[in-house]
Amino acid sequence: MSTVETRSGTDLNERLDPLLARFWDETRLRAEPQAAGDTAVTGIVQAAPPEIPSSWIAVSKVLGLGYGERAGAVITKGRTLMRARTTPSAGALYPFELLVAFRGATTYELYDYEVAGCCLRQIGAIEQGVLAGLLALPEAPAPQPDAVVALVGRPWTSMRKYGRRGYLYTHLDGAHAATNITMAAEGAGFRPVTYLRFDRDTAAEVLGLTGLCREPQALITLTATPTAAPAEFSAVANPFAVPIWRHGDGTRREEPGSAEQEAWRSVRSISTFHRQDDTPRRYGSSRTVAAIPQAPDALGEPGTPGESGTAAIRLTGADRIRSDGHRAVFAHLALTRASAKGFLPTSLGEEAFGHVLAELRQETGTDSADGLRAGLRVLVRSVEGIAPGSYAYTPDRHVLYPLHGDGGTEEAVVASCMNQDVVRSAALLFVLHAPMGPLLGTRGRQALAELHHHAASAAQRLCLAAAGQSVGITCLGGFDTDLVSQLVGLDGHEEVIYVLACGQPDETAVKWDRAPIAYSHGLGPALHS
Repeated sequence: MSTVETRSGTDLNERLDPLLARFWDETRLRAEPQAAGDTAVTGIVQAAPPEIPSSWIAVSKVLGLGYGERAGAVITKGRTLMRARTTPSAGALYPFELLVAFRGATTYELYDYEVAGCCLRQIGAIEQGVLAGLLALPEAPAPQPDAVVALVGRPWTSMRKYGRRGYLYTHLDGAHAATNITMAAEGAGFRPVTYLRFDRDTAAEVLGLTGLCREPQALITLTATPTAAPAEFSAVANPFAVPIWRHGDGTRREEPGSAEQEAWRSVRSISTFHRQDDTPRRYGSSRTVAAIPQAPDALGEPGTPGESGTAAIRLTGADRIRSDGHRAVFAHLALTRASAKGFLPTSLGEEAFGHVLAELRQETGTDSADGLRAGLRVLVRSVEGIAPGSYAYTPDRHVLYPLHGDGGTEEAVVASCMNQDVVRSAALLFVLHAPMGPLLGTRGRQALAELHHHAASAAQRLCLAAAGQSVGITCLGGFDTDLVSQLVGLDGHEEVIYVLACGQPDETAVKWDRAPIAYSHGLGPALHS
């Protein structure tokens, strides 16, 4: 066997390890640019990128604030470090992907948004009429959306760690990002509308996801308001998410393997994607948390003792206006929000507590204004001026109604949250709940999807509001439903959807449950390998 000139690409080393030889040739430094010869990728037209419209730039900045990287790093359940993001995720797994369709002259140009590096990769085009049909948009001359953002669940990303429960985390984690994006869009001069009632199978086809084990779970239309000047959009941007635009590079989505396909088949019985729902759309604005269904007089008016013998409490912050959450303030909160790793054993101020809950009074545009909302119970353990115990919160009146209990012992609270020590000194727990059995029986899979979306939307608002009050907060997807229900006094029909712990943050704490693989969902080591 003869040895040929090294740079010909056919020497002995390449014959033994062609990938290594190609890497070396591609990375060889040269004084002047020159053609890479046979190492160049063929079949791709290297055209000059088109001029990016100002509205596209504005939307990319909304994405960077709503779901982008920020300062800091977190450790994932896979024991790897990654850049922190502006929204939380169970185990930092982020089991969803994000696509965005930008309105062009005759079509919507479809891009894949890669949060790591804030890269927007062009992957195709969608006829405007096709997208309008999917969303049931009004005919012209009504303004068409400047962009449509698609939150796409990829269940396997979470299910390989959490089993079938991981499917629910795709809804929760995606909804955190969807809510943040809508709030960023509002501050940037767009009118966002969130769509939860659409044909997911058709959406997958339109977005090029058929057969890829991915489920479109929420669509968000972004339409410029009449008074907003495109040049003024997104005056505040995320310095850690400077958009990079890629055009015509032939990017392909990762194909699912056999394990992912099996996981996808295992959720056919619960996924809205696999059985379409004919629930009619109801457009309007609504809050993310339901009002208390009981008559107020049964629980007591503020200042008047109710059934528990304790007076209901009207909280501070009811008159808080939206302007204090605009542009610069939202950007600051989005970029500084972080999940608390522990709490100090000190009381939370009543005023700060009231202002955190007040964010749940804000409304958002949706196609499911008549949809299902979770109720909110608050387990008060140590809040100034409020007796320990369980309370029901109603956002329409911004009032806490006392129910029962004493706030629970440290041992009871830690046990209820699957022995996650992060909650030991929390001043309170927020518990989002709903009568899941009856609702799933009458409303089906759409109820499952909508409830988890709105619960996570409420959680994201609480997270941002807590950051604004310098209050620590962390979301808990692992909890014992029965134990939490006992702590907050839920009856047999009500089940816990989501739990958040809140209090004075302990900046020195370490969240140890991120270091090892978690077994909080009853899965043994064999299923986590």
